[in-house]
Amino acid sequence: MSLDVFVVSAANVPKERFGKSDPYVQIVFQGQKKKTEVIKDEENPTWNQRLDFDLGGQALQPSDQLVVNLFDYEKIGRNKLLGTCNVPMGNLSQGKDSLEVSPGLTDSNQRPLQGVTVTLKIHYKAPAGAVKKQSSGTVGSQPGMDETDADEEQIEDIEEEEEEEVEQVPGQPGKTRKKKKTHKRRKIRGKLSSKPQDFQIRIKVIEGRQIQGSNIKPVCRVTVNHQTKQTRIKKGTNSPFWNQVFFYNFHTSPADLFDEIIDFQVFDSKRLRSDSLIGSFKMDIGIVHDERGHTFQHKWLLLGDPEDPMAGAKGYLKVSATVLGPGDVAPDFKPAVQDDSEDMEANLLRPAGVTLRPATFSVRLYGAEDVPRMDSAMMQGVKKFFGVGTVQKELVDPYATVSFAGKEVKSKIMYQCDHPEWNQELRLGLRFPSMCERIRLQVLDWDRITEDDTIATSFVKIPEISGLGENGFLPTFGPTHINLYGSPREYSELPDEYEALNMGKGEGVAYRGRALVEIKTVIGELPDQVIDDIHNDDVLRVQKFLRRRKYKLHAAFLSATMVSEVDAPVEFEVSIGNYGNKLDESVPPCSSTTQPTNPVFDGCHYYFLPWGETKPCTVIDCHWEDISFRLEAVNLINSIIDKLEVNVAKVRVAEQSRLEAPQIAQVIISTLDELAADLSKPFPQVIEGQHQSNDLDRLISEYRQQEISNLKDEVLRLRENATVIVDAISEIEGFLASLKTLAVEPQNSMPDVIIWMLSGNDRIAYYRIPAADVLFSATPDYCGRNCGKLQTITMKYPGNKAEKENKPEIPAMVRAKIWLGLDKHEHEWHEMQTEGELSVFAETYENQVSMIGNWTNRAPMGRPKWSDNSGKVKLTKEKFNPPPGWRWEAEWYISPELSMLYDKDAGHKEFLEDVYEHALRVPGMAWHQFPQKPWSDVKGDEMPARDDIELPEGWKWDDAWQVDLNRAVDEEGWEYAVEATLGGYGPVEKTYHMCRRRRWLRQRSVLLTAKKKVEKEKSAKDAQEGWEYAILFNQKFHAKEHRIDLCRRRRWHRKMVADSPSATCFFQMQDDDKDSDDEDKYKAALTAPRMFLTYPGAHKYQLRAYIYQARDLIAGDDTGLSDPFARVSFLTQSQQTEKLKKTLCPMWDQTLLFEEIEIHGDPRVIVQQPPPLVIELFDHDRLGSDEFLGRTMGHPIVKLDPADPRLPRLAWYEIKTKKNEYGGELLAAFELYKLTGKDLPFLPPNRDGVFIVPNGIRPVMQRTGIEVLAWGVRNMKKFQLANVTSPSLEFEVSGQVMKTNKIKNTKRNPNFDEPLLFYDIMLPKEELYMPPLNIKIRDHRQFGRQPTVGIAVLKSLESFRADLSKLDTDNIPLSLLTAGMDTAVTPVNGADHVIDMAVEEDETGTLKKVLKVSFTLLQLDNQPNHSFVTPSVCRGI
Repeated sequence: MSLDVFVVSAANVPKERFGKSDPYVQIVFQGQKKKTEVIKDEENPTWNQRLDFDLGGQALQPSDQLVVNLFDYEKIGRNKLLGTCNVPMGNLSQGKDSLEVSPGLTDSNQRPLQGVTVTLKIHYKAPAGAVKKQSSGTVGSQPGMDETDADEEQIEDIEEEEEEEVEQVPGQPGKTRKKKKTHKRRKIRGKLSSKPQDFQIRIKVIEGRQIQGSNIKPVCRVTVNHQTKQTRIKKGTNSPFWNQVFFYNFHTSPADLFDEIIDFQVFDSKRLRSDSLIGSFKMDIGIVHDERGHTFQHKWLLLGDPEDPMAGAKGYLKVSATVLGPGDVAPDFKPAVQDDSEDMEANLLRPAGVTLRPATFSVRLYGAEDVPRMDSAMMQGVKKFFGVGTVQKELVDPYATVSFAGKEVKSKIMYQCDHPEWNQELRLGLRFPSMCERIRLQVLDWDRITEDDTIATSFVKIPEISGLGENGFLPTFGPTHINLYGSPREYSELPDEYEALNMGKGEGVAYRGRALVEIKTVIGELPDQVIDDIHNDDVLRVQKFLRRRKYKLHAAFLSATMVSEVDAPVEFEVSIGNYGNKLDESVPPCSSTTQPTNPVFDGCHYYFLPWGETKPCTVIDCHWEDISFRLEAVNLINSIIDKLEVNVAKVRVAEQSRLEAPQIAQVIISTLDELAADLSKPFPQVIEGQHQSNDLDRLISEYRQQEISNLKDEVLRLRENATVIVDAISEIEGFLASLKTLAVEPQNSMPDVIIWMLSGNDRIAYYRIPAADVLFSATPDYCGRNCGKLQTITMKYPGNKAEKENKPEIPAMVRAKIWLGLDKHEHEWHEMQTEGELSVFAETYENQVSMIGNWTNRAPMGRPKWSDNSGKVKLTKEKFNPPPGWRWEAEWYISPELSMLYDKDAGHKEFLEDVYEHALRVPGMAWHQFPQKPWSDVKGDEMPARDDIELPEGWKWDDAWQVDLNRAVDEEGWEYAVEATLGGYGPVEKTYHMCRRRRWLRQRSVLLTAKKKVEKEKSAKDAQEGWEYAILFNQKFHAKEHRIDLCRRRRWHRKMVADSPSATCFFQMQDDDKDSDDEDKYKAALTAPRMFLTYPGAHKYQLRAYIYQARDLIAGDDTGLSDPFARVSFLTQSQQTEKLKKTLCPMWDQTLLFEEIEIHGDPRVIVQQPPPLVIELFDHDRLGSDEFLGRTMGHPIVKLDPADPRLPRLAWYEIKTKKNEYGGELLAAFELYKLTGKDLPFLPPNRDGVFIVPNGIRPVMQRTGIEVLAWGVRNMKKFQLANVTSPSLEFEVSGQVMKTNKIKNTKRNPNFDEPLLFYDIMLPKEELYMPPLNIKIRDHRQFGRQPTVGIAVLKSLESFRADLSKLDTDNIPLSLLTAGMDTAVTPVNGADHVIDMAVEEDETGTLKKVLKVSFTLLQLDNQPNHSFVTPSVCRGI
């Protein structure tokens, strides 16, 4: 009944600064705190004092612990904590009555105190018949309670007194927090009413986990009092996510209802009905009603076998349930936020008789590498200044925590070490199988004063490292490395804005190290000791898994477009792991970045990098374990998936095109034949001496081969027995889902390839590529899907920066080739580059500063005379020596940065020329022209006079020079200042003002007949000199020298060629400068060259983008409508369509022409992999920036011969919003013509200065009649705090609008007095192009206001089309009478439809705004003798 703790003595109590301590001991157990008496001035005190703890009738748990705290008593101030320790109660909970221990103590920072111990004797008296505390609830009969008791008394939960319990703070060693704990007990339910009442039971089936079976299609069936409903079928998963709500209505008494059963059953829909049940769970309705609020929220149910309860768990089901009676408020079934610190087993309901087996996760944590710096170097710098502590220490103190299902264990702290070796085994107790699906590994940095910082977090998913079913296996993992990702590695004294990424919230944007881990599962026992050291033999055993091999990572960048960052030169960095990280000072330099380039305007909105014919390349040397056998298996499955997805798309197109059944069947058979052949391909094998496999590798290999074999048998069976096309397509999609579950490699220890866009020293955007996708293999089937292939990469902002700063635009779009392979296979990369020549250049910059108006290279502002691009490394031309195996091909030459060859108006179709006129005066005198500098630009640099400014070739003036009056100026446009160089101009003239200026403007535009080339070289002199100017070296450089520029530089290149293909290209620098420190010499010695892929020339193309219409766009304005326009970007150019007003379904009918687009590379490759177009849709706003509506991408068809007869076909492209949600559809087509000198097809017709979509591409129209019968409105909600009392309807299709009469008062009559409307309109023949029908409700209010209060969109009218082949002379449509016709058309598809104007429902199924409409779509003959009777006449007939 109690726990008695005898505190015997303590040894070697730490002393105070001026004497001995006054020690006493505090014992904390289950929130109860008790302490001994204080002993004065004693180093080895003896207490022999007994402390009793009441257990409250509960038995000890194996996880219970005593917290022992040793304090020094202080008369003034707080008592000082001398040491602490935890004493586990596992032995006492397993049958022992007493325990004597003398644990060692640690200080508040978890550092051991040498020789400090406390001796305890613990006696435990177990309560007679005590109920052992369980972490999960059990649904079944209660001890000591029979059914008659339950009928007469009510069961309710009562919370006992809350107590404070001390627990360890996760991730903060030595820190504790108080946790409230409540005990619940059940009392007996009272007598229930027998009076019938209305009840509604709502059950939400959220998800399932660990559902038993292999390659299953789970479906959940819920039966409540003989009413049954079921979820959707999920294909090929053991963790289905349904998120469906079911409603059950009853009219009965509580006494009858609460004894009925809620039965949850999970079935495999693939199997026969006799054995399709996987598991079930049953409970009384009364159990749900007895909960607080009559609701179970997010409860886990343990599924069992109803016929054999001892068969164990069959899976887990997460549900929410509520029982609503009269007057009850429905709860909100919002999704719960997943928290790894939550004890999920405490939220589990299990049926009586089903038990979970105890188990232990044994996590062996060997060590970590590449841990980033986390602490400030201030104290280390102070010590170095005073000559104290010459040893360089790493500024990080890492330790690791492992958590699972709310339980957490932490490792020891490795102080000042970025490559810790913990060599500890951390054990976690659990009940198996657990519904928790992932183990969290978190690495933290210990801090002495502040809270510990999270370095990185990674998760190991249990379904990926275990197998279900008869041939399954227990969770096992490693030994292998786990890669850690999070925020950028660079240390900053400022708070990390991406700190949430280090906690595993969101996709990590940078590599932050990796940990060597091994996981094993032991069934049948809970851990006695949670932490233990790994034996030396086991540490030596894992060394064979750490063998490294040399890899090469190559990347060639062909274009960088849609660049949004223009404040500084832009470059791209490629890294894998920590290799290639430019901004990390601990990493040796390598050719991991492109050259910094200033972006150039693309003519509409974005910028691009003008690389021209020399495409930058990068190469990185790295060393990793050879896990090719793992990644090649994934690549093989991915290749099968890619082929199958293409074939499934073909089947879908054939089905949508309404081909004949035999034709569709032939496509399906060919798909199955190809799939069966792919499934017969062998998997890669482990090569002895080259690869090191572990237990999980062998188990996964056997599992995959078994699943592939079963899948192949099913494919062959389907090919022979398939009869229904729809069922066959569904089966093929199930095969695809099964393959995707196999294409997962949990032990991928090779880090991802990360591409960063840098602007200056700031990281702007990133993109992660799995290493397997670009990994090369000698076997073609095992190569990565993008290995060495041209791919389009859309960069992303890190973290939630795009959402927080409202940046919907793409940071940049890059087209690149990436290749990763062993060093011995590097020649394969060079052989792939058949379109251009790989060139290697030595690079150095010549730096000069302006002193007294003269340029000199003497002490250029702290930079070397010759340096790298950053100016940090001294690189003189004479010190460059070619590496072994390389030789110089030419002499040094000036290589100006390409963006410097572009004028300021490059890419603009219109340009505003401006110039400032200056005047000055002596106080008291009149104003006169400034003699030294009468005209200048905004920076103060001298310019020609206004009338002397020459018009560039290919441009024309649009108007005359005008004074800019749209600024803070006076009536004549002057602004005044005391001194021009000091600035501070104002619009009001004062007597002390001595300077004034005014701005003159003149607009010019490009001539259409003589279009100015975007890329224009400067004069021969400028090209030869190649200088770039800036105010300071750390600012953006420009080509033209300004008066305030103080520094300049120019780039020099020298080409090298390789005599040996395997030779490394790093230079051997000769640095005899005594002034250089060792670090500078080391960096210079490892200087990397620039690499380029040089193309012989560019091919020119013309792009025609046919933007026809969009539908179902999101609303951008308060009115519920948008003013949409589309912006189309293609490589180095972008254009936009017209702006349409107030519509969600705009019809632009516009062709955008992109002239003289230069594309480098083989045109035949462009045909196979054309560059993508990006179409962005915006809502135009007069004030502020345009609002982003969505984005989609498309590819043009490429025509190398203008006479190619193929025509592009309009297609619907799905639009995605900035949250990657559905945002409508765009109907468009694109074609790309190669300019060969032959005549191109005629330009499309011109309408008001805009090219329309030409015939042959635009839809074929036919005369069509639409009959609308609008009955009325219902349940109209308030709009702008006022009731909707007088509504009318507007129907708009293809630009034509029909309106109903307004309802005078909806309270008296909510129906329209003239409900019949009729359209005579031209609509497309093909169903694919059928435009949407837009419906608006306007409320007629005072002062002529007619606000839009509701909107609905019918995407297509095809389902309402009448069948002309079915004629009925006895049933003539009232809306259609024709002259000269013997028969009339019967609208067979007309029907009443209730339309929700808000296009959403709540969980009760209640519509917010409803109108009732009937539609009929009729095809009419386009003959002049046909006439139509008005709706009023029709009604009279």
